[in-house]
Amino acid sequence: MNVDNWQIEEFFHNSWAQGFKVKKYLHSEQSQFQKIDVVETEAVGKLLLLDGKTMVSNKDEFVYHEVVSHIPYMVSRSCKKVLIIGGGDGGVVREFVKHPDIERIDLVEIDEREIEVSKIYFPECTSGLSDKRVRVLPEDGFAFIKRAKNEYDIIVVDSTDPVDFASGLFTDEFYADVYNALTEEGIMMNQTENPFLDEFGVKNIYNNMRKVFPVVNSFNAPMLIYPGVYWTFGFSSKKYRPTDLNPEKLAHMNALQRDLKWYNMDWHKGTFSISNFHKSMIGQE
Repeated sequence: MNVDNWQIEEFFHNSWAQGFKVKKYLHSEQSQFQKIDVVETEAVGKLLLLDGKTMVSNKDEFVYHEVVSHIPYMVSRSCKKVLIIGGGDGGVVREFVKHPDIERIDLVEIDEREIEVSKIYFPECTSGLSDKRVRVLPEDGFAFIKRAKNEYDIIVVDSTDPVDFASGLFTDEFYADVYNALTEEGIMMNQTENPFLDEFGVKNIYNNMRKVFPVVNSFNAPMLIYPGVYWTFGFSSKKYRPTDLNPEKLAHMNALQRDLKWYNMDWHKGTFSISNFHKSMIGQE
């Protein structure tokens, strides 16, 4: 909601709110699937909102997009095909195209308007969409994942919060479909909310992932525009642990990480050493 030039977002049964002071309203439309807004703020630059929820900002987008892409890439032994479900802002694609050994990247985003609006206001995120290896597929992610079998080496579920239709992206049934779409050493990455503010929801997400995947781990990274800043991410794998970096990729990443804003291999190795509180929230021993 908007109050006196402040963009206010309420979370978790209206028990928590955060806001950004708006300098300018840049775009607003109701697409077939959701309300899309872009505002210019004083604190975080341009801010993309979907149905009133903060999604992407100039200030911190690189954190999210780098961690969900480079972590699974560095663990994977053969990374030829990548699937991104959601992620219409294009930031995850931008990171994956930095790896020349990836042969195809499929972006499944049901709302084409989100992609087009992002191209206008967040060109730094959408720059990778023109890469010849990228296929943009305006389809329903639920239907698409059910058709895919043993096809993708990495699947990133770049979803909104687990409310309304997006809640289906956090169920064990959906994770089973992702598992079946992955190759025999495949990896799934997803965002898993804030355990301080949604203890039950976070525990449920990780319980559902453990019903399907033999390897499930978690880490956190700061996301300024998300509620509480402390944001968790899930790493689910058929075989490899998140710290099992592929030695054949070390030279490539050593050169690439100099140009990244957040990710580096030292951070990667340490970020899965999580606090006792974090472990208790996700049921990790």
